[in-house]
Amino acid sequence: MVITVDKYTRGLLTVIAVLLFALVVALWYEAPSVVPSACAAGLPDSSQQLNQIIGKIDEITASVDSLSDLLVSGKVKVQLVPLTDAKTSSLPASHNPSGGTK
Repeated sequence: MVITVDKYTRGLLTVIAVLLFALVVALWYEAPSVVPSACAAGLPDSSQQLNQIIGKIDEITASVDSLSDLLVSGKVKVQLVPLTDAKTSSLPASHNPSGGTK
């Protein structure tokens, strides 16, 4: 099997090869060897975000610990306030503390 290529096809393939070579050379010289850190300015810093989350968790833990200490110490006083008639009349019988119905 013999394949023949005419002059037009050879010329067209040569032009395409030359253009591809020029493109590769242009991209080669244009690409920086090292990407500067300023290019990554738009990306979030995951370690900084993690440190902020840990800081917030520490604040929440301290708040819960102080609340727990307050409850254990007995300094918290819970008072039940009876509902007024206007409020009790709108509640169903199952929720009415007096157990009565309207």
